[in-house]
Amino acid sequence: MKFLNQIKFLALTVAILLASSCTKDFENINTNPNEPVAVPANYLLSGAQKQLMDTSWDEWFNGRFGMLYSQYWSQNAYTDESRYQPRPNITDSYWTLYYSGSNANGGGLADLQEIIKINTENNIGAVSENQIAIARIMKAWTFQNVTDIWGDIPYSEALQGESIRSPKFDKQSDVYAGLVSELTAAIAQLDASAASFASGDVIYNGDVGQWKKFASSLLMRVSMRMSDVSPAAAKTAFESAYSGAFETNGDNAMFYYGGAAPDNNPLNEDHKTRSDFAVSQTLLDMMNSLNDPRRPFYAEEAAVGGGYVGLEYGGDGLADPTTVSQPSGAASNASGIYAPDAPGMYMTYAEVCFLMAEAVERGWSVGGGTAADWWARGIEASFDQWGVANAVTEAAAYVSANPYDGTQWKKSIGVQKWLAMYMQGLQGWFEYRRLDFGVLVLPVEGALQGDGSIPVRRPYPNRESDLNQTNYQAAVSSQGLDAFQLNQKVWWDVN
Repeated sequence: MKFLNQIKFLALTVAILLASSCTKDFENINTNPNEPVAVPANYLLSGAQKQLMDTSWDEWFNGRFGMLYSQYWSQNAYTDESRYQPRPNITDSYWTLYYSGSNANGGGLADLQEIIKINTENNIGAVSENQIAIARIMKAWTFQNVTDIWGDIPYSEALQGESIRSPKFDKQSDVYAGLVSELTAAIAQLDASAASFASGDVIYNGDVGQWKKFASSLLMRVSMRMSDVSPAAAKTAFESAYSGAFETNGDNAMFYYGGAAPDNNPLNEDHKTRSDFAVSQTLLDMMNSLNDPRRPFYAEEAAVGGGYVGLEYGGDGLADPTTVSQPSGAASNASGIYAPDAPGMYMTYAEVCFLMAEAVERGWSVGGGTAADWWARGIEASFDQWGVANAVTEAAAYVSANPYDGTQWKKSIGVQKWLAMYMQGLQGWFEYRRLDFGVLVLPVEGALQGDGSIPVRRPYPNRESDLNQTNYQAAVSSQGLDAFQLNQKVWWDVN
């Protein structure tokens, strides 16, 4: 009996020691060194910047949506999107990409929120107010895109992880109020004397002064877009921001692609195997009428017959693509729009100039310069940005031949802003909806969905109906959306 008790004691001791040993090493043994629990903020930022630009610039959400709805491009084939029949799986995918990024590479709003969390909780490294501010600016840029595409969206309860799995849809008016507050706070938070991102910032390399200019310029965009429905708040926000905004093209917020897969321009990657797009007749008819020197930077001459010949918008896809102009670089896939290192654009100085012209026309207090002066500066900035030789001289001649019309300032500003925003398909469509400057046409073969007019929003993704049904139904009901959800205007679109 004594012997058995000794055996039991020995077995218990060994078990305790083994358990202690296993517990001590369990975390190290079961931690995958290739999947760190905490990702440094600089990696999160570069991933988010690339993912968000890819999402807004690629062949699907830009080529088959933004560039078509703004009528910069037409389709050589498979023309359903230019006739307003979106693919539901694409809407589902890109809603997710904006909010959560991709499963493989992350990115999106979730990673920007994680940057803020890292610095707030001080899990790794030193707390950086500048890192928080930069993440807030990127969030504002993204949320504005999302709300201007879909209207009411998850905002105040979004990005909360497991704590709120079914976020409510905020009214777009509340989202815009949040964007103004977010950008105003970020501008005040930025401190050039403090640490920023030492690496990982593809846009400005951590330059706090440049981020402050971007935030100020973006606040101008946000406030002007709400100017027709909330004029007092828009005026106050704009006047607080304009003096700190972009001053030259050197300030432009750009994403510079590396030029080789997987960091090449996504349109370049698509064009390696496909030729889906031609430059639209809508765009080139306008540029030809103005003798616009940006044509060779936007388009190639037609392979057969020469000249800048646009493809009719919303056709049946049976036209011979060799007889119309393709996007610049289409022939070689090495230069122009299709260059592997062609940058994506977050915002440019040309846009700031056109915003200033509009602010003057609205009677806001924005310093010196007439609306016509700022409009002409916007044209010159665009010529310079796109590489027009002797941009100052060429712009002066262009303005003289095509003068500003203050009696129709929305059309004068709107058309030139639309021309300058080439390749920023979403922004061109947003500004068309706000300024109603004409130019765009109905699909020649008719619309496949909606009421036949040019769409003013994008349908919500089906996944929201499936996974967030109560809040989804409330958003649809409050906006009066029909089955196709294409033709009910968002809050700021009242013209």
